[in-house]
Amino acid sequence: MVDEKTRTSRRKFLAASGSLSAAALAGCSGGGGGGGGGSGSGSGSDGRTLRQGYLLPLTGDLGSLGTAMRDAGMMATAQVQDADIQISVETQEEDTQTEVPAAIDGANALVNSDFPMMVGSATSNIEIGNRVFVPNGMLACSPSNTLPTLSTFDDDDLFFRTTPGDQYQGFAMAQAAGERLDNIETVATTYINDDYGQLLSQWFTKHFEQGYGGTVQEQVVHDPVQSSYSSKLQTALSGDPDLLVVITYPQSGVQMFNDYYAEFDTDRPIMLTDGAKDPTLPQKVGNSMEAVVGTMPAAAGPNYDSFTTAYEEEYGNSAIAFTAQTYDSSAITLLANAAAGENTGSAISDQMANVANPGGTAVSIDNLAEGVQMAANGEEVHYEGAASAVDFDENGDLQSGSYEIWEFTDESDAGINRLDVVDITQKQALNPGN
Repeated sequence: MVDEKTRTSRRKFLAASGSLSAAALAGCSGGGGGGGGGSGSGSGSDGRTLRQGYLLPLTGDLGSLGTAMRDAGMMATAQVQDADIQISVETQEEDTQTEVPAAIDGANALVNSDFPMMVGSATSNIEIGNRVFVPNGMLACSPSNTLPTLSTFDDDDLFFRTTPGDQYQGFAMAQAAGERLDNIETVATTYINDDYGQLLSQWFTKHFEQGYGGTVQEQVVHDPVQSSYSSKLQTALSGDPDLLVVITYPQSGVQMFNDYYAEFDTDRPIMLTDGAKDPTLPQKVGNSMEAVVGTMPAAAGPNYDSFTTAYEEEYGNSAIAFTAQTYDSSAITLLANAAAGENTGSAISDQMANVANPGGTAVSIDNLAEGVQMAANGEEVHYEGAASAVDFDENGDLQSGSYEIWEFTDESDAGINRLDVVDITQKQALNPGN
């Protein structure tokens, strides 16, 4: 865990391009959506320091994803910090270690260092909010917390997320099983022992049984990072299901699939979810995993191509799961902080929908630093995202969801092939069978 405050000092990255014309700067108009219109209260003429925390899994079961997510968020931070504007940024990173106790410690470290907002946390857990960020008035914008119950969490309007809830993914999984795969009537699931795993398994079961008339024979919980998963797999597969759904994280997935391919029928189709979308998983397992299909929130926003190009140029690697959502979380919190004019969670919360929802001058990865300065000057802006349109509802949730269907492949440098993208309405997500 990194306890000390670290001022952003990354090399020059993505010098703001796509400069706004004088006419655009002078002529922005239109009401902000969701949280109501109106300009921010910032005062860019005096200069400000925005304080932005990061609470992500840099080690542990999700370490391979969390470090890439952190890098994506820091891209946005670096754009603002390195630009020739009157705004600077101070950051502090905390490592959740993919464990709730460490995440709580990290959130407390951010509170104790007077950070009013954080990008995170990553995993689907509500305890961090109950124990830390809500009592202390700290705003959190998660790029990957898909917990369905967060939609009704009593969060004092301090929680936002740039990915849809697992109600949506449960529908996407059931639709893929019922319509894309052949002759799937029976399914077994095995899920990681946390809120994410349990609730996603439950939502998939609801949608598959009520919407497609199938049967989920077993829902078997498994703990992370075990030396063997043979007994769990044997229980899940005891009824010889047509499909095995595995809801886990990459580090646990390596051992699970080593056991599976050594002991069980490798012709059976398998479905994974976003938590295990690691392009290196087949290599680590030593199997091409050709029978595997997966689902995850789609990164298909209006500026996704610009983001992936920038990410690859900066880090030399392809953008992976939730990196685009993390960039969006970082960019939106910076814009909202600038518009708020003060480093307090409640003031930032008041501006989140204003800077993200339609209305005002368009801001994207191509002109983020200029957009932050505009927001600080009290001008209306509208962030156009990398992962999605980022249109918040009254609960801080996205108002629509898109999901990609993917497979592993050795024919792409990314190691992942996108098969399809499906758009899901709120009615479909929340009403199984209707």
